[in-house]
Parts: sequence; C-alpha cells; structure tokens
Amino acid sequence: MDRNRLLATCRIAALAVTACFAMTAVLHAEDKPRSLTIFTSVSGSSWYGIGAGMAEIFAKNGVPANPELGAGLSNVANVGYHKGELGFTVAPALTVAARGQAPFPEPIRNVQVVAGLSSSLMHVFVNRDAGIASFGDLAGRPFMTQRPGTISAIVFAEALKAAGLDESDLKLSAGDLNEQTDAMKDRRVEGMISVASYPSSWGNELANTVPLTLLPVTDEAYATLKSDMPTLGRAVIRAGVYAGQDVDVPTVSAQMVVVAAADMAEGEAYWIARTLTENLDTLKTVHGSFHDLTVQDLANVAGGHLHPGAEKYYREIGALK
Repeated sequence: MDRNRLLATCRIAALAVTACFAMTAVLHAEDKPRSLTIFTSVSGSSWYGIGAGMAEIFAKNGVPANPELGAGLSNVANVGYHKGELGFTVAPALTVAARGQAPFPEPIRNVQVVAGLSSSLMHVFVNRDAGIASFGDLAGRPFMTQRPGTISAIVFAEALKAAGLDESDLKLSAGDLNEQTDAMKDRRVEGMISVASYPSSWGNELANTVPLTLLPVTDEAYATLKSDMPTLGRAVIRAGVYAGQDVDVPTVSAQMVVVAAADMAEGEAYWIARTLTENLDTLKTVHGSFHDLTVQDLANVAGGHLHPGAEKYYREIGALK
C-alpha cells in the first residue's frame, strides 16, 4: 500500500474511532434523565420531606429534581399520564390502579416500580373492653374506617372479605386519622383501621389513652388476601410496641414504592435505581423509617412490578436472584 493510501486509511480509522466515542458519550448521556419531578404528599408530610431529600440526591448526581404535592393514589395517575417522572405510593395501589377500581375511573397500567422503600403496617385497633378478638367479631359493631378510596379503606374492605364479612355487616363510618382517634377516645366507635408507619406515634398516644387490642390477620385470611391483592406483604407487630400489647400480632404490610411510567427509557430507570443504591447511606438519613433500609428492600417489592431498567440494575448487583 502506498504512503497516500495508508494515510487516508488511517484518517478514516481515526474518524471511525472518534465517531464511536462520540456515539458512546451520547448514549451514556441519554441514560441520565434531563430532570425529575417527584410527586409526594401534602406540604409538611413525611413523604414531602422524603421527596425533598431524594431530589437533593438526584441533583448532586447531575439531574435537577424537585418534589411536588400529591397523594398516594393520585401519584399513580400523574406518573401514568406523564405529568411527572416519579411518584410515591404504596404497592397495593398498583393493584387497585390496574383494576380501574375506585377512585380510578379507568385501569392505569403504565406504571412500574423503580425502588421499594419502608413498609407501612395495617393496624386494626379495637377497644379491649369491647370483647372483640377477631375480624369476625366486628359484625354489628360501630367501627370507623378511612375515607373511601384511601389505601387504608381499600385494604380493610379486602381484609373483611377474607374473613367472610362485608362492610355492610358493620356499623361503619369513615373519617381521617384525627377523626378516628377522637372517636375511639370518646367511645363512639369500638375500632379503627390505619395502614401506617410502624411503630406509629399516634398509635402509642392512643394506646396510652384507651385500652386497646390489635386484631390479628390469620394465615388463612392472609392467603386469601394475597391471592386477591398480591402487592400486600406479611408483617408482625411485635409484643410491647404499644401499651397493653403483650403478644406478637400478625398483620399485612404495604410497602412504600417509587414508581415511574412503564414506558420510561430503560436507561433512565437504570440510572435512578443505581443512583439511589449508590447513595443508600444518604437515603437512610432522609427519614427515620429508612434506618434499616437495604439494597434488597429497594429491589424486592411484593407482587413485583419492577421496571425492566431498574430490574436490570438490581440483578447486576445481585440484589435480585
């Protein structure tokens, strides 16, 4: 090969290598989201604070992010309809959304999980003096659930069904957490339900005011619940956590999850999962319930629903089998 042809061939090869590096840089850049909006809860809530802390983690890793007001169920719709990139909810909300069950007017399936966080536990408190020992004993009793369409109300209705009861079998009313605890203190109702952080400060306060018992979810009832709502997990409220509670009480859990649209680019979901994992020590400081959070918690969510990009990352690091 003569000198000119050799030089030309070298130039072509050099251009090809340069183009290859440029293309790799572009592809790598596209893996990182341009920005992230995180739907949380009301201002001042724990979820809003978590969203602010998570946004700071993303920003320090090169992606501008901001928390937005929201609610557990509406966040699913906001993410599914591309009003923002991320949202906080609890895993059972994905079952409710996919069914198009109230309060969703239609099925929403364009939502998948990029990370699991801490779990909330179902607390079914009853006045110990009422002689209620099981879900079956709630028939005909005055009881306060939460507002229709809330996760607490939905999970409670499912738990009643698993025990062979319907909401119409109870003298049922509905209210927010403050209304529920006030009704318990005033003895206007004999029981209440809340899917809440564990242990809960309001539960401790109530147990020190009213003699309380926690209703257990039996293994048989849990099997029925799990078959109908696979996004629920199993949990135990340990003896001694609340005043007057001297035995372990089996219940169900609803894991807090970070969701993204199912059609989010795999590379972006991968980056989000990787960034949260690599900054896990910082994430643990964002909220007290994250103190014992592990990479396995991020990767393992009841019922699955992991985004393929996030799943790819968690498998690569061995957090998923």
